Amino acid sequence: MNRSNPINRISLIIFAVVLVTGAIIARLFFLQVISHSYYEEIAQAEQSGYTSLPARRGQILIEDYHSGEIYKLATNTTLNMIFADPTLIEDHDLIAETLAPLLFDLEIEQEIDEKRYNEEYEAIIEIESEILREESLEKLSLKNDEELSKNFQDNLADTLATKTRKVILISEDLDQETQDAIKALNLHGTELTENGNLYAFPPEISDTNHVASELATVFNTDSKDLERILLGKNRYVILKHRLEPETSTQIEEILLEDRKLDAPKFLGIRMSEEYFRFYPEQELGAQVLGYVNSAANGQYGIEGSFNEILTGEDGIFTSQIDAYGNQITVGDSVIEQAVDGSDVTLTIDRAIQLQVERTLASGVNEYRADSGQAIVINPETGEILAMAQYPTFNPNTYGDVFELVEVDIPDEEKEKLYVTGDEENPRYWLYIQVDPDVRIEIFPDEEDPDKYWAYKNDVGPEVYKNKMVQEVYEPGSIFKPLVMAAAIDANEVTANTTFVDNGPLEVDYNVYSEEYDNLIRTFDNQYHGIMTMTQVLEKSSNTGMSFVARQLGESLFYSYIKAFGFLERTEVGILDEVTGKVSHYDTWQAESEMLTKAFGQGISMTPLQLAQAYTALANDGIMMRPILVSKIEHADGSVEEFEPEAISRVIDTESSQMITAMMTATSESYYSLALENHYFAAKSGTAQTYKWGKALSGPGTTIAGFVSYGPIDNPQFLTVVKLDHPRTVEWGSATAGPISKEIINFLFDYYNLPPDKSN
Repeated sequence: MNRSNPINRISLIIFAVVLVTGAIIARLFFLQVISHSYYEEIAQAEQSGYTSLPARRGQILIEDYHSGEIYKLATNTTLNMIFADPTLIEDHDLIAETLAPLLFDLEIEQEIDEKRYNEEYEAIIEIESEILREESLEKLSLKNDEELSKNFQDNLADTLATKTRKVILISEDLDQETQDAIKALNLHGTELTENGNLYAFPPEISDTNHVASELATVFNTDSKDLERILLGKNRYVILKHRLEPETSTQIEEILLEDRKLDAPKFLGIRMSEEYFRFYPEQELGAQVLGYVNSAANGQYGIEGSFNEILTGEDGIFTSQIDAYGNQITVGDSVIEQAVDGSDVTLTIDRAIQLQVERTLASGVNEYRADSGQAIVINPETGEILAMAQYPTFNPNTYGDVFELVEVDIPDEEKEKLYVTGDEENPRYWLYIQVDPDVRIEIFPDEEDPDKYWAYKNDVGPEVYKNKMVQEVYEPGSIFKPLVMAAAIDANEVTANTTFVDNGPLEVDYNVYSEEYDNLIRTFDNQYHGIMTMTQVLEKSSNTGMSFVARQLGESLFYSYIKAFGFLERTEVGILDEVTGKVSHYDTWQAESEMLTKAFGQGISMTPLQLAQAYTALANDGIMMRPILVSKIEHADGSVEEFEPEAISRVIDTESSQMITAMMTATSESYYSLALENHYFAAKSGTAQTYKWGKALSGPGTTIAGFVSYGPIDNPQFLTVVKLDHPRTVEWGSATAGPISKEIINFLFDYYNLPPDKSN
């Protein structure tokens, strides 16, 4: 099986060691320097050890409404890491021979060797000489298990024998002025990368004193401190992270027995606990959470947005050690205490999130959609009770999204292959539908030209993206109640205002051709004569909504679009949030540009922006800002709480009550979606997609949506459900609608709300 290129984990470990060690030493610049002569400092350095005291990353928490129990979405657990001090190691071969069987991971080493094989293969096939090429290919092979084990042991021995680091990170993210100053020095044994990181290579530095003195003028620091760093003493090399408990026990027994000897051999080997991220609820709220990568940095979601306060601040412990590497407790020491990260509590309700995720996943599969998203929000407070997406991923194994599976592409389908990029970096795509421009990335097999691979989840790392805040779409008819509410608030229409619906609406008169350029039709080409505005919503009439837009006019229509928040981000606290796309009315070239917006075409937004706008309809006209974080508890005991925030009053109370009544009538018109015991307000939507400027139609070409809220006399929850390209039925009422019904029915029961419908 062809696998994606594995990460060179040994390189990552070495690089991590460099970064950690460099960071520790850099921070020591800011500690007090012992007042001795230069040579005394050097001598003392031989008997000093620096240890990082890891901070506990803050937890991400949610609550269960009924029980009040707190659940951990993201927390920390500990496993031992093993590290070495090569300056204290004499018999590195003995230690490597002893530890290698315990640290060796066959699967990892096979992946590393496979990458080595592929790289060498690519280099060999570029050899021009056919004879030399064939000879090289004959010699090329993957190592067997015994060879991999021996190679691992040899590399471990080399690491333990290396007394001086080959590379040191001096400083990172330097500004341009500092970079220019360093470049001007042209110091041998240093390298400045394009991203502003300065590295030193101790074995290549012939005059350490000179390099240290020159750099000291740039960084305005003590040259003696720099010189000591540039000597590159190789202290505390991490050999392996996250040891299995059984392995830790075995190594601890070895170290204990060794300390009983008159001449211990393992003095330079130590183990220490380290924190790593753990997600007890697995996939629950994955796109909300994001994940923490191997470098302990938060990526995406809350982990990324709140990375700084979640991370905390590592401490530093400096102590004297004796000839055996043991701490001298009476010696000089400096301790900088670690500051744990802050705990972040979300507004997410665990039970609701769990139910919504299950319902959404079932719906996406049932209606054969590409993906789906769902939001539940309290319209009175703006608190987000659930934010779900499918397909999803497990943050504990976030790298699994790169897993490939073989795909069978019939010959007639291969003509749909599309290549982007350039000759050196091509990307291959397969269109998975006939009409819309929907595609998946595929990967040609390196050895078999007839074999292709694709991401197991179809989207690969795109699954990390939170589509509810990081992707816009045209909402279609679920936008209609907002436009109707605006017209009611502006006193342009009432629920009983009538409109004559007698056929397609001709718009955009062309004076040159003396004809109309565009026609606006209903979705089903059905026309109902005289209609009230309530019936316009019930029948989801595009021509009726065009009438409403004309009553508003361009300027007033645009002002309400702005007031509903579609021109600004919700500021919910997730990185890379995008905002809707709405052109200013001055740029609308034809009347159709205004009219089509009245039924949700030619305007785009995020699902969360839509949910935010609907809070105004459900909350007596007052639009609430969505809240995802309820409080932050800092390590010092202080608590930062986030209270509900009213953005503005968009419509008056009477308008809110009227549109709610109209949407309740609309929900009852969806006979299969009506609840037995409860009324709720709702509107479905089916948005067209386009390819090459042409509107598409039919299953698999639409964006299906459904908005609902209840109870109607005092709304406590509001739902937005979106399905991307359902293939069974294209209509929002027939796909997103049943999903929303199941969710809102659950919510009525969950809050134990009494029936408001007589049977």
